[in-house]
Amino acid sequence: MAVDPETLFDGEAVGELVAFRWTDYDVPFWARENSNDGRWNYGGQGSTQYWSLTPEAAWAELIRHENLKSEEDLDLVRKPFWSARIPSLGLVDLRKSDQRESHRITEDDLISDDLSACQKLAAGLRQGATRGVIVPSAALPAHANITLFGRRRAIDWTRRRALASTIPATQAALGRPPEGLLPKVRYRSRPGPQGDRLFCSALGTRFAAG
Repeated sequence: MAVDPETLFDGEAVGELVAFRWTDYDVPFWARENSNDGRWNYGGQGSTQYWSLTPEAAWAELIRHENLKSEEDLDLVRKPFWSARIPSLGLVDLRKSDQRESHRITEDDLISDDLSACQKLAAGLRQGATRGVIVPSAALPAHANITLFGRRRAIDWTRRRALASTIPATQAALGRPPEGLLPKVRYRSRPGPQGDRLFCSALGTRFAAG
């Protein structure tokens, strides 16, 4: 039975992870179904929230998604950049070898340009108590991303959560990816419109995942 995001949330003894993302919108979370396929969702499967555990990984996902190759490209980017306090309860940490073995997925699958293994696993996890996954970043080696399954709604950074669907969040900045990040990014072997984690392209065209 899938988790109901509107259930009451017991914040006692639940750890939190600070996560980051950029958007083309004035809100940090995606309420509607993702219309197209993403790494951790099939199109029309439900809302999926793509975040990163470091600011660098969040910006690297943009660079990879848009195939940006120069600092001049990055100078054209101006995006709202968000932070959120995400509860660790119900997250499967696929950085751990025992969790990958249990869920029959490999480390290479988690960063592959072929998204099918991740999509298949996500479809199964959504049917149970799993609220999301922690995974290696496909865009930035040695960094990690968080993907949340289901709708979420932002509340003030200082507020305590009353519902599982609410997450404290705040806009931390408005800007561009940092200088010096480009050489560290792992690009896709064949750039294309399919993305891992974004609301929209840097040029304003809507993409699937986010």
